Amino acid sequence: MSKESIFYSQYENTKRIEEIIAKGHHRNIVGGLWDVVGNLQVEFMKKMGLKPYHKLLDIGCCCLRGGIKFLDYLEPNHYYGIDAVKKLIDVGYTIELAKTGLSHKLKRKNLFCSKLFKHERLPLRSIDYGIAVSVFTHLPFNYLRICLENIAQYFKPGGKFYVSFFEIPESERFGQPFLNDKDIRTVGYKDPYHYYRRDMIYAAVGTKWKANYIGQWNHPRGQMMIEYILTGS
Repeated sequence: MSKESIFYSQYENTKRIEEIIAKGHHRNIVGGLWDVVGNLQVEFMKKMGLKPYHKLLDIGCCCLRGGIKFLDYLEPNHYYGIDAVKKLIDVGYTIELAKTGLSHKLKRKNLFCSKLFKHERLPLRSIDYGIAVSVFTHLPFNYLRICLENIAQYFKPGGKFYVSFFEIPESERFGQPFLNDKDIRTVGYKDPYHYYRRDMIYAAVGTKWKANYIGQWNHPRGQMMIEYILTGS
């Protein structure tokens, strides 16, 4: 068994992550495309209705690839982030944020480390919008349902949460590798993961969320998008 195969997600390999950070290549951990994907997230969320006065929760905020762009747009301390790797949060806050002149717009306590999508410093019913880009592409399906269950408490009724994912056609076998039109190879049982559209919709069944498939949003690696709307308090 190879070393890589013992990790269900590349973000579980903390030793590798620490080595990459030590070399100053932390942007590579999140797949590079720093400005391209960072700007894409903000422009997409603007189209979905995000205004500077709204409060945003960034799931998988990592080293603030999208966070920096959101901070530039949002009012001070209206951005919150959750990530499973504290060292990536730290390097985002101490290195990436410091370079931008936007440090006054984000308190460190707004960023929280959790593998189960919890934020102990986030007020309940305070979030208007949420986003998770390239998060569930690295996680098995059950984590999506756990995320929806655990973050619902932070959102206002009617709050919207957007999740990107690699989609495979219904005609394809789930357990077989799939190559999308951007030449990204995904698999159903290891990172990077793919899903059927119906999987992403089904994740909301039994929760307080309603799923709406969006699909294409011009992600450079061919990830699709789905919207979840909080229907109850």
